[in-house]
Amino acid sequence: MADTFDIFAADERITVLLEFDRFRSLRIAVRPEGLVRVRAPFGLARSTVQTRVQAKALWIARHLARFREREPARRPAFVQGEAHAYLGREYALEIRQASRQQPRQPVALVDGRMEMTLTRPPDPARVRRVLETWYLEQAREVFTRVIRELLPRFDALGVPRPKLLKVRAMTTRWGTCSRVGVITLNRRLVEAPLACVEYVAAHELCHLRHHGHDARFYGLLALVLPDWKARRDALRHAPIL
Repeated sequence: MADTFDIFAADERITVLLEFDRFRSLRIAVRPEGLVRVRAPFGLARSTVQTRVQAKALWIARHLARFREREPARRPAFVQGEAHAYLGREYALEIRQASRQQPRQPVALVDGRMEMTLTRPPDPARVRRVLETWYLEQAREVFTRVIRELLPRFDALGVPRPKLLKVRAMTTRWGTCSRVGVITLNRRLVEAPLACVEYVAAHELCHLRHHGHDARFYGLLALVLPDWKARRDALRHAPIL
């Protein structure tokens, strides 16, 4: 059952939603809509949770402020000329209608344009479906390649290999790694620069050795990706999520 408590950062009062679950570590999530959610292990005293979260109050306040400063996310209309990102570059959507059979690859990147060929009227719903299918295919291909290229660095350090890679749309995370070695990456990540994709993939691969975000985790991340902080900062400023 969810509960709430308040923490304080300077003069700001922040309400926190608390839930207890099976995870072994305390997890804090700051959502774009301003929700702060904490998931704590069963058996951990509520007072201990409050103390630990209060210690992170300034960090939480900074994230909330960053979300408030952002412009409202533009909802795509999926129409002619609209800009869509792929690996950090924006492409103008160009929709063409053809009378012949639908091509196997209805979306192609050509000279700064994202060309889409349809055999049926290009209403926004249909354009969205075709584009989402294309993005998902590209994400699987790019993420698989990036992880394959990173694996030798982790192999050299004796880090276990992932059991499976999944790609799906997520609203609050770029990636996750389960305790059984399943890595899940956010489909939207393929819109970010390749350096950012590599950062998230390396981050999740590090979780195969260290589940938490302690000094050992960041030490491993620095070994395999020395400029990870710059890549993380670039991702934080990418207008995607």
